[in-house]
Parts: sequence; structure tokens; C-alpha cells
Amino acid sequence: MSYDTFTRADTTVKEYFITMSDGVALRVIDFTPSAYNEKSPVVVFIAGWISLIYGWTGVLRVITPRYRTLYVETREKISARLPERPLGEIDFSVARISRDIRELIDTVVGKEQPFYFLGSSLGSTAALEYLAMKDVHKSQLAFMIAPNSEFRFPSWGIPIIKYFPASLYDSVKPVIKWYLRTIRLDKNKEPEQVKKYEGTIDAAEPRRLQMNALTLCNYRLWDKLPHVTSPVIIIGAETDKLHGIRDMQKMVSLMPRARLVMMASNKETHSEKAGEFLVEEISQHELLSKR
Repeated sequence: MSYDTFTRADTTVKEYFITMSDGVALRVIDFTPSAYNEKSPVVVFIAGWISLIYGWTGVLRVITPRYRTLYVETREKISARLPERPLGEIDFSVARISRDIRELIDTVVGKEQPFYFLGSSLGSTAALEYLAMKDVHKSQLAFMIAPNSEFRFPSWGIPIIKYFPASLYDSVKPVIKWYLRTIRLDKNKEPEQVKKYEGTIDAAEPRRLQMNALTLCNYRLWDKLPHVTSPVIIIGAETDKLHGIRDMQKMVSLMPRARLVMMASNKETHSEKAGEFLVEEISQHELLSKR
């Protein structure tokens, strides 16, 4: 795969896998600009549920020429390499994804090296759970796009998640797409986002998706948020029906050093404008840190 679309010519791009303690290997796409050195800050980017890198082209195009960026694909994605044992024995929970983040940071980011989190949806939820842990390398600042403190599935979706054979996923995809397009997304104002989400549904690995969804049905992050002492910027979208604004406001109120920034749309949170916002905030944070 060529990553020229996501960065400039003077940025080196490497793709590699890091094996976790339970044997699952995660794909990392490592963008390193020419000016990078071991004291430079790193952006650790944990993308959302079944998210594809193409959906983040605008953001990556802005941040990768400035900062070394580790784009991490979580274990429910088709890229993850699973050990040879029954799928039911592999943990796909948020807690396990958070441990993956810890192991990855311990492996790739130096102990004294500053880093910034960028997360979206499930990725931002897992990153917040990581930040609530004790004795971990904390981020200088965390940008969490549309995180979830709980995952609200429609009532008709729970039986599908629990009992519908993953082998019949193709027959369920039209229903899922209809639900997102008609109920949860604004197909008239954001047709590009509808197309993007439909693409991620098509690209998903159904068995892993089902195993992961089962762990999300009863997941709650609320009680852990007061333990997130790192500065956090939650980024929401005014037209986003998938991620509730009231929930994000509540999340901000529970964290000691958090604030909410609203963008116009889900599309904008994935755009170059969002990337420029990140670069500006990181630059300001670095200037204040040197005073």
C-alpha cells in the first residue's frame, strides 16, 4: 500500500506489526518527518471502531509532516494478526485494547519522550481508559474525537450481536447501513460520511466485529473518568447523531482538566481543519511547557 496520499515526500513511512502479550499482532503505520529526533513529540493515533485510514486523509496530511505519527489499528480490525487458537479465547474488550495501547507505548515511545494522543470513537474511549490507569506514561495532551462512555445499541441490534451467525454478516449489512444512513447519520448534509461508514462496514471482519460488539454491550467508562488527570480536549460535531453531545459534556465535567470543542460536522472532525487545530494546540502547549 502507498501512503503518499497522507503525507509529504520528506516523510518516511513504515508499516510494521507489534505483538502484544497475548499473541495478537497489531499493524502500526509510522509516519516520521525528516526533522524528527528522539526528543521530538510523537502523536499516537488510535482510530475508531472498524475505521479505515482513508477516512483520516485530511488530518494525517496536516500532522504527519510536523510530528512523528503512529497510526495504530486496533485488534478488531481485519489487519490484526491473531494467534492460532479459538477466536472465543481472544479478548476484544476495551480493557484489553487499553492494555494494547500501554504495551505499544512502552515499546515504541521512549519513557522520557513526550507524546500526544489522538483518538476517535472506540479508539478515544480506549485511550481514556488508558489515561485512567496508574503508573503509565501519560500524554502531554489528548485529543479525543467523539468518545463513548457507553455504547448504545438499538434494541433490535442486541439479539443480532448475540445470536446471529457471523457467517451471515453479508445478509445483515444492508440493515446496518440503512440504520446508520437513516437514523444515526445525516445523509443529506454529509453524504461523504455516509459513504465512509458504509465502506468500513464492508471492510469489517465479521467474527472479530461480533466478538468486540459483545464486550461493548455492557461497557461503561463513567466511573474511570475522574481518574483521567491529563489535559484532554474532547472534540464533538454539531450534526453528529452517532455520538451524543450531552454525553460528551458529561464526560468533560467528570475529568479534572478537560474541555469540549465543537466542530460543525463529522466531516470537519476528519478534515484538514481538524488537523490544523491539533497542530495549533500542540504548538501552544509546547510553548507554555518551555516557560
